[in-house]
Amino acid sequence: MADMYVICSDLEGVFVPEVWVNVAKKTGIDKLKLTTRDIQNYDTLMKYRIEILEQEKLTLKDIQQVIAQIKPLEGALEFIEWLKELARIVIVSDTFVEFADPLMAQLNRPLLLCHSLITDENNMISGYKLRQADPKRKTVEAFGSA
Repeated sequence: MADMYVICSDLEGVFVPEVWVNVAKKTGIDKLKLTTRDIQNYDTLMKYRIEILEQEKLTLKDIQQVIAQIKPLEGALEFIEWLKELARIVIVSDTFVEFADPLMAQLNRPLLLCHSLITDENNMISGYKLRQADPKRKTVEAFGSA
């Protein structure tokens, strides 16, 4: 039986630009430029972002309109296609299902493991649901144990 190889990669900053940085640029809300490089605790960072979105009255649809304009980084699609010839590729990201669809469509839909958002009746982001805690490390460990 042949070995199956799996390559796990992040999404933002690897294949596409950082979503929140783009949202910050398009809206002029500099506070949204912060990423996990700035605030390493993901829960703290997301609560901060959600608070800003609420203050600024930005809805999920507003953010999705910005994301729809984001293009993959140069060479990203070609790199993914090349990787697919060598192994299975899995994108493990801290992004959200509700953000990722237009980006994944442009990358020919590699498998994506990510989180999901919770919205209220006004389409405001009120929270999020982790796919799992420490998802990147645990996903790589799970593939390594097979």
